[in-house]
Amino acid sequence: MNAIDTVKDALRPKFEDLLLHLNSTDQMAASGFFTKLFVDLNAVASEEQLLELFIELSTTAFLGISFDELALAQIDDILMTAEQVSQTFSVTGENPQ
Repeated sequence: MNAIDTVKDALRPKFEDLLLHLNSTDQMAASGFFTKLFVDLNAVASEEQLLELFIELSTTAFLGISFDELALAQIDDILMTAEQVSQTFSVTGENPQ
C-alpha cells in the first residue's frame, strides 16, 4: 500500500463519521460540502490531488456555515490529520505516489 492509500484509509472513517452526524442532525449545507470532499478523497490518485483536497478542506472556516460542537470536533480532527500529513510530506520530501 502506498502513502496516498494510507492517508485515504485514515481519513475515510473520519469523513464517514462526520457525514453520518451531519445528516442525522439535518446540517444539510455542511453535509453537502463534506460529501463533495469525501467523493474527492475517494478519487485522489496523486499527492497533488491530495494537497488540493486539503486546501479545499482548509476553507471550512470561511463557508459561513454553523456547526454544532460534535461536528466542530470531528472537523478539527480531520483538519489535524490533514495538517500532519502535509507536514510529513514536506519534512520528509516523500513523494507518496
